[in-house]
Amino acid sequence: MRDLSRDSTQLYVKEFTQTFLDNVLIESVQDVTRRWHRPERRLDTPLISKDRPWEHVPYFTYSNYCVLRDPQDGLFKCWYEDMAGKPAPEPIPNNPFGTFSRQLYAESEDGIHWVKPELGVYELYEHKTNIVLGDSDFGQVHSMNVVLDPHPSRPDERFRALFSHMRNDEVASFHNIRCARSPDGIHWTVYDELPSIGILGSKLDDVSALFYDEYAREFVQNTRHVMMVAAGAVNMRNPRNRRSFTITNEPHNFAAYSQRRVFQCRSHDFLHWSEPVLVAAADDEEDNLDDSFYGMAQFKVGNLHLATVGVFQAVDNEMEVQLMMSRDGLRWRRTGKRQPFLAPRGEGYWDAYMVSLVSPPIEMGDELWFYHGGTNYHHDFFLSGARENLDHPEARDPLNARFGLGLATLRKDGYAGLFANRYREGMVVTRPLVSLGTKLVINARCAPGGSVRVEVADRYDEPLEPCLKESCDPFTGDSVSHTVTWTGSPDIPAGTGSRWGGPGERTYWRKLRFFLRDAELFSFHFEDPVEA
Repeated sequence: MRDLSRDSTQLYVKEFTQTFLDNVLIESVQDVTRRWHRPERRLDTPLISKDRPWEHVPYFTYSNYCVLRDPQDGLFKCWYEDMAGKPAPEPIPNNPFGTFSRQLYAESEDGIHWVKPELGVYELYEHKTNIVLGDSDFGQVHSMNVVLDPHPSRPDERFRALFSHMRNDEVASFHNIRCARSPDGIHWTVYDELPSIGILGSKLDDVSALFYDEYAREFVQNTRHVMMVAAGAVNMRNPRNRRSFTITNEPHNFAAYSQRRVFQCRSHDFLHWSEPVLVAAADDEEDNLDDSFYGMAQFKVGNLHLATVGVFQAVDNEMEVQLMMSRDGLRWRRTGKRQPFLAPRGEGYWDAYMVSLVSPPIEMGDELWFYHGGTNYHHDFFLSGARENLDHPEARDPLNARFGLGLATLRKDGYAGLFANRYREGMVVTRPLVSLGTKLVINARCAPGGSVRVEVADRYDEPLEPCLKESCDPFTGDSVSHTVTWTGSPDIPAGTGSRWGGPGERTYWRKLRFFLRDAELFSFHFEDPVEA
């Protein structure tokens, strides 16, 4: 069958930002290479960590925290899980580790300096706290993820949340998915109605990352199927360690596959969700035997879907983040030759062994801000080490786990760039693109003496006057938003033309030829469209 992830309709770029994470837009290149970039840590210390008497283990990993910027008041808002109690020596029904989780809240005006307001929603030790959901009466609130609803039907639905609700007492023992709403992210109301997730009822596994699809006006949930592990028909005659936290893996046996992986479902009302569809999983050839996909946070750049996926390496008990991309939000593939987009820094750092990226980046000027989780502990040595009799210091001292929230920054749209050095002029030619834009804006960086020039042609490769290479005013600086000009004018011929066009017609088809010298091109987009 034809590769359905690529189609000519993807060349309808309109005025969306176009990046170079794949080759869909590229017709040819010469003396050009692709460079991959990753966010850089802003600070060596966490922005948020344990510092209140009611906090135990603030659990900054998938999907136990979330950071958003509220467009109404401009505040950065963070919800994070606090895991209380020492892990139990034996599993407890519907709560395998025996800990108690609840949701806490922090906020910041500048994204750097965070406060934990004493809200009075829940009180402990005769103190107002920053706890916003979860207590002994209601039960545990685990793995809560929050999304902003841009079109709420009522004021108290501006913020929506989905979480695992667990309870063990004399009356009941259960684990359901629950949904909640809030006008401000602080005062939450749990919906009386349990959500329905396809044929699963209100059941899912415990990691969900939320995304809002503006065009469909749908909530998208990247999550885990409740039968993800239980349905794995492993060979029961094979020897296995039944007490191990990790799961038996049988390569190339889909019926036995039970590694962590990502499913997607959608909803218009946040309560009724479609059947979860498998969208991302480690493979049996390029990935390691113990690799699995822990969780996946989705966002968009222009009309391209990107996602940060946590890749868990079970034997080393560590986790890194890789970057994935999709043209339709369903069919995903990894970028950057499967190298880490964000990696743990190793012994001696607060984020030594595990990192996570659970929320979309926040655009701040010319930068993207990625709030990430991290810890100096491993994934499960401290949670299940005691019951497995592991000879590891984390198993002997589980309550000393230190998790935190960090910040890493990246150039806007700077995930990948097309680069040419100073010795040979590089050339990038796009496929014929469809846009009625009359101006071209580029995101590029030039070294001293470097330059970027652009020529615009129709789909017959005929240059469109006056947008010729020779008349292009060279760009020699560093800007995420530079409007290209030709002899001082930014205007590009544009018109609707006929359906098929013809040589010399001022149609909506245009090809771009970029000429790079000691420069890197990150993205481009058209602006100021004529009326169709």
